Amino acid sequence: MKKVAGLSLILVTLVTISSWAQSSSPALYQMRTKESSVTEKRFRKILGDNYDGQDQNRRAYDDDRKRRRKKQQQSTQDTDENNGYGSGPDYAWPTHLIEMSIRFAPSLDLNTAEGTGSYTGFRSNGAGVRMSVGPSLDYFFFKNRYAFSTGLWYTIKRSGFQMPGSFGQTIWNPGAPEKESIYNLQYLQVPLTVKLFANNIAPNMRLYIQTGGLVSIKLAERALDQPRNGLYLAESGGDRRQYGFGDVEMLLGTGIQYKINQNNAFNIGFSYQRGLINVARGSQLVSKNRVVALDLGFKF
Repeated sequence: MKKVAGLSLILVTLVTISSWAQSSSPALYQMRTKESSVTEKRFRKILGDNYDGQDQNRRAYDDDRKRRRKKQQQSTQDTDENNGYGSGPDYAWPTHLIEMSIRFAPSLDLNTAEGTGSYTGFRSNGAGVRMSVGPSLDYFFFKNRYAFSTGLWYTIKRSGFQMPGSFGQTIWNPGAPEKESIYNLQYLQVPLTVKLFANNIAPNMRLYIQTGGLVSIKLAERALDQPRNGLYLAESGGDRRQYGFGDVEMLLGTGIQYKINQNNAFNIGFSYQRGLINVARGSQLVSKNRVVALDLGFKF
């Protein structure tokens, strides 16, 4: 009987403890949580913070999650910036499809001279420094490496000749001193070109090549040193125009673009313009323009 009573007491005690452990009472839950917290603190104090390896695993998991999140954000940013065509300066899409710049170009001008008939003996009269200024526009049609480039440039060119002393006179005098003629020709130029940008040759710096043509419309012509300008005085006292209405030229240039921030850059380069048609109005005189320019620009 005593044994049966003892076993019954043990069973009742176990059932009570099990019910207490499974109870959803807030008070009992707080007691269990408090005891668990005290026990964990004792273990940490005796064995250290990483007594069960969970902190290290948690830190490794957090670090891995941060790395994956950063990589995903970088991938999303590259996709947004480059429109899904990879990353890097060679494949990035431009922030603006159309970019404007101001061009200032001091130039060295010269011209050819071939005369027949009454213009026999004409030859070029050296070179002179002139200038060109105006806005340029680049339209990027394939990523940020290929652009159609145009603009509107006000350009002053020099055209000069050496000629026999008897030119423009009714009597031929072989002993007359030679005459000279220098004109300033004012043009409005419209470039129709393509720019090709190469790989970066340095941080924020890349090389470009420009090729195409120019349509030049003459605005005015002005004879310099009119009292001694042989071409100006030759016919009707200078009333006659000596040059045609325009020119068509080939343009070839190269340079460097240096980017100073997201929107602005400096351009510096050289260009060569070669006239393709005769600009002299006289049918017996053939003269074509040649220009070598230092191109300075600011993109905005």
